[in-house]
Amino acid sequence: MSIVLAILLFCAAGCLAEDLTAAEQYRPAYKSEYPAHRPTYSEPKYPSYSKPSYPSYPSHSAYPAYPKYCDPKAAPKCAENSTGHWCLTDEEYPVYEVKYAIDYDPLVLKKYADVADQSADDLVDGITKAQEEKFDYSFYNGKQFDQGNWVGGEGFICPSSVAYARPLRAKNTAGEWRVIVQDIAWPTYTQTQRTETCLFPEAACRTLAPCHFSKCLQKHTVHRMLSFDPCDTQRGLFIDIYKLPSACSCHIPVKA
Repeated sequence: MSIVLAILLFCAAGCLAEDLTAAEQYRPAYKSEYPAHRPTYSEPKYPSYSKPSYPSYPSHSAYPAYPKYCDPKAAPKCAENSTGHWCLTDEEYPVYEVKYAIDYDPLVLKKYADVADQSADDLVDGITKAQEEKFDYSFYNGKQFDQGNWVGGEGFICPSSVAYARPLRAKNTAGEWRVIVQDIAWPTYTQTQRTETCLFPEAACRTLAPCHFSKCLQKHTVHRMLSFDPCDTQRGLFIDIYKLPSACSCHIPVKA
């Protein structure tokens, strides 16, 4: 009986050994009494940094407020106290912007043209420059005017003020204000226009009797000038059209 039991135990052990791999057969059994491999490290110490201090910047309200919308029909500062549609002086003239537009416009010389030296010698038949310059407001005012008004003294029948002007800003025919290219560094770009404005608009013409019901009327003509839009600087330089006073003429209406 003991022999048979020994044979059975030997066969069972052989079958279990066949089911195990070689590595599993020779792997030592885990014993909990083995110490765990846990090396001890001291906790690292990192240097402490103080929080940096940043400069304080002013709030948004501290900066100047710029207009978000530019109205091209709003009169510029130079025209606030003037009834005309142009400015001969302009403290806010955008010199830098206009010069930049000139430098980066390859067609500027094809757009620009001017006759800088103009006078009555070239533009008024029968009148010299010296004569025209003498016909100012003082010539048509006071005792001299009273004496010459009825006797036909020298002068125009409708007194006017003549100027060879170089406007810096002007209102175009669409009612929008533009900057006129004038006298920018070298080469000098000027745009000279002859203007003639009635000294006494709607007044009776000189040397004519009141029974004629004569009246001095202002005449205008259009001029094309190289311009710059301060409300749209990306547009560059372009030609725009302006209405300027050109003459003061005597008109006699039809008698009713």
